[in-house]
Amino acid sequence: MSKKIDVSFITINYNSTTHTIELLESIFKHTSTDYEVIVVDNASTCNELNMLEQFCNKYEQVTIVKNRVNSGFASGNMLGINYANAEYYFFINNDTKLLNNCASI
Repeated sequence: MSKKIDVSFITINYNSTTHTIELLESIFKHTSTDYEVIVVDNASTCNELNMLEQFCNKYEQVTIVKNRVNSGFASGNMLGINYANAEYYFFINNDTKLLNNCASI
């Protein structure tokens, strides 16, 4: 039986992949606890989704959930929970950057 992950970061991407990548880089840099990241893509354009997939495919702790429609922020987060495997959920806007190890704090 595997150990449960501590934190599931859940964020929404909608045609804002550059912001999402910057958020992910800050999570990678500042988070020391066991974590995963769920990125719900709310029906971004093909170019945005391709850029997101190219970046995220390098990281096994990142899961992209592709939403066929832009269901909005709240619905996107609730969709992300269905893919989360952690004890705690950390909902975070994709235009945010972590400055410290706040998930552990």
